[in-house]
Amino acid sequence: MKLAIPRKLLSLVVESCRGSPVERVFFGVGRAEGDTISVHEVEECPNVSETPTVRFLADPLCTLRVFESAEGKGMRVVMLAHCHPAPPRPSPEDLRGMSLSSAMCWLIVSSLTGEYKAWILEKEEPREVEVEALEA
Repeated sequence: MKLAIPRKLLSLVVESCRGSPVERVFFGVGRAEGDTISVHEVEECPNVSETPTVRFLADPLCTLRVFESAEGKGMRVVMLAHCHPAPPRPSPEDLRGMSLSSAMCWLIVSSLTGEYKAWILEKEEPREVEVEALEA
């Protein structure tokens, strides 16, 4: 399994997250085919959490708009990206969220270092997946 994302979109997410005092949240729109999750577009939604420095909650109206837009283009939301001030691995809260959206790949960025890793939930356990930055 791998996450394929254009380098410019990956850089946008990583640079937006690096040094951010709040957790930021993005959705990746694209397709999942075979063992590849391909992201074609990225949309940031405001974090409306009451504690945005340690938790994220994507604005529900923005989230709905992203999902409807993806559907209208014949695609779907295939990635959720966010950052937190820790290493780029799923927190217990992330794991709960992943269990609700197991069809999505989660890209987690450390706001401290800019390091990133992608994850899927497989048999209720997080599994790291390769990230391929495309030159397109």
